[in-house]
Amino acid sequence: MSTSFELLKKAVLENRLAHLLLLYGSGAKERFNAVLELAAMLNCIKDIKPCGECPACKKIKSGSHPDIYCLQPLKTSIGIEQILALQEKIYRKIYEGKYRICVIDEADKLTLAAANALLKIAEEPPAQTIIILSCGNIEAIIPTLRSRAQAIYLPSPPLTEWKDEAEAFSLSGGDPDLARKIQEFGVEKMKDLLQSYLEIIQTGDFLKVFALFPALEKEDYLTFTQALAVTVKDMISKGALSPIFLSEIGKTLELLKKQVNNRLALEVLALKHISYGGNRID
Repeated sequence: MSTSFELLKKAVLENRLAHLLLLYGSGAKERFNAVLELAAMLNCIKDIKPCGECPACKKIKSGSHPDIYCLQPLKTSIGIEQILALQEKIYRKIYEGKYRICVIDEADKLTLAAANALLKIAEEPPAQTIIILSCGNIEAIIPTLRSRAQAIYLPSPPLTEWKDEAEAFSLSGGDPDLARKIQEFGVEKMKDLLQSYLEIIQTGDFLKVFALFPALEKEDYLTFTQALAVTVKDMISKGALSPIFLSEIGKTLELLKKQVNNRLALEVLALKHISYGGNRID
């Protein structure tokens, strides 16, 4: 059962915080800001926490606090070597804070061996140490580790908070991470690419497929396909497309995460979509 972040902060003030937390939902930036706020509350030396002005709060904000560790994936995963290195650090004496905070960012990328090694640490944690797993999808964490953690759901920020980025947020389906990628890619450029794609699969003009995708970076192909999934899902909900369209996009997303020819993968996807018929509902 998940807890809200507000209830978590209440637990901090009442000194009844679990030693293993699983923060999920929203976007990576929002989760990281939540971790910083939590770390500041735990280590702030003032009565009203976090004050934002004491040495501990300032060091946490600047990323220079010696008792705050952040572990991130090396390339595509977090391996057991990284967890063993973290284990060596967290059993040392705390330098200056009240609590040591260990953040595992993108925890859904833990290998099975790394997750099991972390599980052993969680079973016998060092004193005054909080381990935080941060990820977008809680289901990606192995059940044995998930069951031992206090889960905290962080909702996506409302559309009103996005201001100039509102259009990117809408294209993302409310996913902050995807919205930022779309913003970086270019909102108008993404809208044009999505519109061209949909027109091609609806008209069935397969020759245009091969001129549709320019030479993009690997991450851009992934961003387009994720945005396409949002658009297609909306069209399915309105009865304009068959669910099979979304299923094929899911398969393509898995391919794009591997070492494949990204442009070819999207061209194959488009040809499959054309074969289903742009407006046919199964």
